[in-house]
Amino acid sequence: MKRVAIYLTISHIALTCGVGVSSLWNWYKGPLPQTDQISVRVDLPAKKLPAQTNVSTPVTPHSEVVFGKGRLRIITHQLRLESDRLHYQINVSYPEIVGSKDRHIQNLNRQIERLVTRRYEWAMNPSEAERYEREKPPEFYNTVDIIYEVRFASDSLLSIYFGGYSYTIGAAHAVQYSFTVNYDLTLRKELDLPDIFKPNSKYLKFIEHYCTDELANGPAGASLFNEAFAPPTKAFESWNITTDGIIFNFDQCRVTGCSAGEQAVEIPFSALKPLLNSRARGIAHSRSN
Repeated sequence: MKRVAIYLTISHIALTCGVGVSSLWNWYKGPLPQTDQISVRVDLPAKKLPAQTNVSTPVTPHSEVVFGKGRLRIITHQLRLESDRLHYQINVSYPEIVGSKDRHIQNLNRQIERLVTRRYEWAMNPSEAERYEREKPPEFYNTVDIIYEVRFASDSLLSIYFGGYSYTIGAAHAVQYSFTVNYDLTLRKELDLPDIFKPNSKYLKFIEHYCTDELANGPAGASLFNEAFAPPTKAFESWNITTDGIIFNFDQCRVTGCSAGEQAVEIPFSALKPLLNSRARGIAHSRSN
């Protein structure tokens, strides 16, 4: 499987949030990226950047992902926004699919940009009360860091993982979170988890039991919450197709004590096969390019 990941400068989180640099490096353990095209976007839809905002363009190369019968590839938009007056620092990378002017591809690109924008725009628009608090010493900053990784790219499916850390001024620590995009290129629609399983297959119960067993027997088992997967419709919202199965991503404080870090469980296709619908079985059989 060809993969893409973006490394961001995250050492400033360690200074402003009390998060150790080593723990942030451990959060992403992908390969060091290789050279490819970089595109920088600084325009925010329906937003005007404050006059004090400085925009820099660090060059961070990445591995190329080609898919969709060789017609499509992914480039990276890397955005860095800072304001000393409004006390925010934003480092964001997100993908754009190029190689096609089809409306559904353009709509998907806009949807990805909207998803990412919603994760950082809060930091740029403080209330008057928040501005007052920010200006009181010590001078901390609201920070947002987001990376992405393409976990599956084939002629029929694209699965992207987004991982982020956000710190809000006054908080005890940063918050880790994830979100995903799973897009069916043939049906031209974004997939929800129910879209890949047979009706009435009780797939959520199977996933819950599988993930509980995996996490309970792992390093974080001692801190696994009793109601970690309640309600299951919310607990399993962050998921990705991979070449081997479906991976479920659990945010740092979602299923265990926050100190345990982000957790993930990959369920192989062989275990899921009886529950998958015919469309999903076809994707599982074809794997990636």
